[in-house]
Amino acid sequence: MVSDGRMCGVGPDLQRLVQRLVALPEVRMRTLALVEHLGEGDPSHWVATLAQLLDIAHAQPSADTAKVRETITHAAGAEQLSYAVRQRIYEAAVALGHLEIARLFFRESPMTADPRQVAKQKAPERALERRSRPLTLGERKSLARTHRRDRLALIIKDPHPAVITILLSNPHVTEPDIVSIAANRLALPEALAIIAHHPTWSARYAVKRALVLNPATPLAAAIRIATTLTSLDLRELSGLTSLPPALRAHAQELLRRRAAATPLS
Repeated sequence: MVSDGRMCGVGPDLQRLVQRLVALPEVRMRTLALVEHLGEGDPSHWVATLAQLLDIAHAQPSADTAKVRETITHAAGAEQLSYAVRQRIYEAAVALGHLEIARLFFRESPMTADPRQVAKQKAPERALERRSRPLTLGERKSLARTHRRDRLALIIKDPHPAVITILLSNPHVTEPDIVSIAANRLALPEALAIIAHHPTWSARYAVKRALVLNPATPLAAAIRIATTLTSLDLRELSGLTSLPPALRAHAQELLRRRAAATPLS
């Protein structure tokens, strides 16, 4: 059970950290707080701590444990986490056999997009409809701020990362809109990474699932998101040969750990 940031099976020092994190109102604030802590102390201790917190978050699902899980995955991929700290935790995780934790600290992803396709999708002018005049990037960015559903239905198909960045902050954009973008296999990896790091949309389960199942999503982002999925979805993605082997291996490792950590009833 979880109440006011208290998690069963967690010692007093860890309880204080959890309570501090869940008390912060925004995911960015929680992420930066955890990034600061990760730079302190023994990296092996942090590997064991993160593994324990993720196990408990799975076994004790609640709003608070969801916050903790999201904070861990965001902090592991945060630009504010220094290379030195990231490397120490990664090496400690490998040494301890916690590969599911080590993979969270990946920053680089293999190139998956054709450079020619990237150049085409980032072209400065693009028509939104057949036989309509091409619009400049500035015009399309302006349209991404509209409240009109007929225009939004067109602009959400624009692959340019700058357009998608604006769409993510448009209060008239709906979850199905973002899921549609996240599921588009022709989307640019850069644009999908922007969604994966967005403080609001990256926490929506349907968006996360669409990103993980999209082979175009950068591997590092997909691995972190997969860590927050249900076991049912992990079993599905572990068998999809269209996805990178490292992502499928991560899903299989998470399933093994969850099976070992969750007592059978």
